[in-house]
Amino acid sequence: MRLAWFVALLVACGGSLAPAPAPGSPAPAPGAACVTTGCSGTVCGEADDGRMTTCEFKPEYACYRDATCARQPDGACGWTQTKVLSACLNNPPTM
Repeated sequence: MRLAWFVALLVACGGSLAPAPAPGSPAPAPGAACVTTGCSGTVCGEADDGRMTTCEFKPEYACYRDATCARQPDGACGWTQTKVLSACLNNPPTM
């Protein structure tokens, strides 16, 4: 019963039971899409990278609602750093 609850919570939060990629793994092909994942929508990664997050919300997480999750110059998925995103993270909205 506990395992079923854990798996349901894990899936609801955008995670999976797949192992995370090893550090230093080669970046996927440049054409692969990046997606916003995680329970609070703060992870920018590959659709199947196996990351999971806790289900919590912090004021700064609201800054990612309008941010761009895209392939970065180094080939990895990540949040595109803009003045708007930086300003929001430095002074997050109040809840």
